[in-house]
Amino acid sequence: MYQNISAPPWTHHCIEDVDRRGSARGTARKNSTCRTGDMASDLSKRGTFIADSHSFLMKYGAQAIHNPYDEKNNPKGIVSMGMAENKLMEDILFERLSQPDMHGMSRDMLYYFKFSGTRDFRVSLANFITERFGTTRSVEPDNVMVVNGCGSALEQVASAVADPGEYLLCPSPYYSMVKFDCNIRGQVDCFDIPLTSQQENGKVRPFQLTLEDVEKAYQDATGQGLVVKGIFLLNPSNPTGDVYSPELLMDILLFAKRHQLHVIADEIYALSVFDSETQFCSVLALPNLPDPDKTHVLWGFSKDFALSGFRCGTIISSNKKLKTFIDNIAYYQCTPVLLQNMMRIMISDKKWLDSTYFPMNRQRMREMFTFVTNELEDLGIKCHPSKAAFFVWANFSPFMSEKTREEEMQLFQKLFAAGVYIIPGTELFCVDPGWFRVLFSLQKPYLQEGLKRLRSVLVRGI
Repeated sequence: MYQNISAPPWTHHCIEDVDRRGSARGTARKNSTCRTGDMASDLSKRGTFIADSHSFLMKYGAQAIHNPYDEKNNPKGIVSMGMAENKLMEDILFERLSQPDMHGMSRDMLYYFKFSGTRDFRVSLANFITERFGTTRSVEPDNVMVVNGCGSALEQVASAVADPGEYLLCPSPYYSMVKFDCNIRGQVDCFDIPLTSQQENGKVRPFQLTLEDVEKAYQDATGQGLVVKGIFLLNPSNPTGDVYSPELLMDILLFAKRHQLHVIADEIYALSVFDSETQFCSVLALPNLPDPDKTHVLWGFSKDFALSGFRCGTIISSNKKLKTFIDNIAYYQCTPVLLQNMMRIMISDKKWLDSTYFPMNRQRMREMFTFVTNELEDLGIKCHPSKAAFFVWANFSPFMSEKTREEEMQLFQKLFAAGVYIIPGTELFCVDPGWFRVLFSLQKPYLQEGLKRLRSVLVRGI
């Protein structure tokens, strides 16, 4: 029998707004308009809750997708600088994926396969991760599981390590779908570790995570009677672009072991470090993991390989029970075998990766990050010194009369009405209103149009 499990969200007739740092009532529920008690529905309470649950990214991102700006065909469409995709490598990727070797077929591809990843693909992934992540020991193919994206990977691991109503500690700000992924079906909640732009308590940069922050959040959560089962780390960070040091990672892993916590390290931007002075360190590269069975790494193809449409993520874990759990549900969220084969061929092409893809990707990312940062700072918008990922984390508060969430959302609405979509920071659980996430991994003419619209609102008030 499970103990101390809160009731599923769909058992509540009234959906209350919750504290953005987390509460015993849950987190995804705050975005829901489910009214099962006062409105007839032909679905179950669970079905109605999920059907009526919407995230900010789903609401506004969907509008950007359905009404995209195109200079010739839809000049009044929305310029999306909010959806985390890398479109700088489209030409190089399309050329490689169009090569004849990518489209081979074998008879066994017509039939069922191991849904948590074909053997050939998992062997290639294990070799790729061992080499590219600089692991201290070779990754075993049996410790690599394939699912349809990192969102699915997080949902599965969170559901495996925590019961409904239990919590993961999450440094904030962070990608808002993390809460949604954990909560919408698994009912696992997030308790934020709030980081601010203020450099206090010996911190040397804004939004810096320290072990003391983790310890305090754990004490706050357990002091409220909440059950904390793990720590979620998004490294490199979305949205700040920070990269955690090996020392900090080890400190957190040791803390987790002391308190018998799982650590879920989402390293989906691991190979998207564009700062030439910054070295990414995977938890897999740390010597002597304190608790290997409770350390789980997520990675996928949506960011580092700009293949968000291929729907492929990986879970790397040595936990035997977790691996059996993933195998038992992989049927419901597997990646098609044809796509697995294409990605296997791509990551095995070391010459192309080393001479073309990775160097060109880093170069283009550096150029566009510098371009967007310079444009924003020319407007008086201070930008965080990001090292990785696809975002300029920018402080728009000089264009707000008050540093409040309400003022931030008003500014967002003005920008959206002008046809430019960027993400307000409080929707990424930032405790400092005024920060926005601005995507830079787009073609320069497209960025120029978005920045022109942004400037028209900020400078001319249009």
